[in-house]
Amino acid sequence: MTIFLLLLALLGHALLWIGVVNRIHALAVPYKFGHLCSAFGLVCLVTVPLTFAYWFAWAGIGATSGSVSWQQFPLATQLYLGVCWFSLVMGIGSWTWRGALRRPPKILRSHHIRSIHLGRIESQDDRHPTTPSQFAHHFVAHLPANDILKLDVTQRAVDVPRLAPALDALSIIHLSDLHFTGWVDKSYFQKVVRRCNELEPDLVAITGDLIDRASCIEWIPDTLGKLAARHGVYYVLGNHDIRVDTDRLRNTLGQSGLIDLGGRWIQIDVRGEPVVLAGNELPWIAPAADLRSSPPRTPDGRPLRIVLSHSPDQIGWAQGQDADLMLAGHTHGGQICLPLFGAVFSASRLGVNYVSGIFHAPPTIMHITRGVSAELPLRLNCPPELSRLVLRSVRQKTD
Repeated sequence: MTIFLLLLALLGHALLWIGVVNRIHALAVPYKFGHLCSAFGLVCLVTVPLTFAYWFAWAGIGATSGSVSWQQFPLATQLYLGVCWFSLVMGIGSWTWRGALRRPPKILRSHHIRSIHLGRIESQDDRHPTTPSQFAHHFVAHLPANDILKLDVTQRAVDVPRLAPALDALSIIHLSDLHFTGWVDKSYFQKVVRRCNELEPDLVAITGDLIDRASCIEWIPDTLGKLAARHGVYYVLGNHDIRVDTDRLRNTLGQSGLIDLGGRWIQIDVRGEPVVLAGNELPWIAPAADLRSSPPRTPDGRPLRIVLSHSPDQIGWAQGQDADLMLAGHTHGGQICLPLFGAVFSASRLGVNYVSGIFHAPPTIMHITRGVSAELPLRLNCPPELSRLVLRSVRQKTD
């Protein structure tokens, strides 16, 4: 029985240190320090059980009797085992709620997914010598079971309680976490952009982590600069974007036709209706937009408020701003998802409970996309995602 409890503690130990790593990546710490802390957490994940096993062998615990007595453990070890068991109980509770008990929010009217492999040659044009081929991607992208080039085109229709009838069926393409590194070739992102344009959106929203390598800023005019939407393409930056010259990045994005929402709000006119758009790049770039100076709500709920945030951790800010819709990324949907269990890693203080999808935290609806790519071009059981949201008016539905 004691050995069984120790094995359960081992699982709790793994959940504990994975949770530590997840939350480190949710903090506004310097890039190198964050990676150092993450490396320390992963080292502890491996070395603590090995150290424990070595101590068992060295102390000869259970060697003669074949059993283990709790009195043989030092107090500090007993306390740590208790923490591990608590971590396991919390993990099981979270998994049960996430995988078995939680249901899609009532505001989600429909949800459809179409999968496309963008690593394959699609036409004669792709065989032209001057066009980057599928073999321009890093070899890791072609490993078996790697989903990095398998794009899910996800379409969700969402009921927005205060949406004016004139804005019914407003469509938004939500992109995030493109991670231009050069490991996934520019041709992949050009294909993603073409898919976006085929959907003819009203708005395009990009929620950060565009660039990891400064040389890839030059890709923007041929990729994101080709995005087309009836009422504009908008963006905020993420934590990876601050690794490059953000002034140069914003200038290039602006010259390519994208509109910066970092730390500010604007009002646009859509179908004769006012729509307020705002951005939040916290905790990495301050300040967040303050909507107290934006047009106040009318009795019928106008204007619609849509906010962009790189991290889903800013949901409290969005609620405080009385936002109708918050778009976020950063989590990559977990990037590595285990069968049955789901996501393990999620760069959020919320852990894996809000790793991707639609969530309703009144008055705000939050959409978290899995993102278009990743810094490390490896995704397991978690394809990248191009998300199209269609906002539906509840008033239009009941008329």
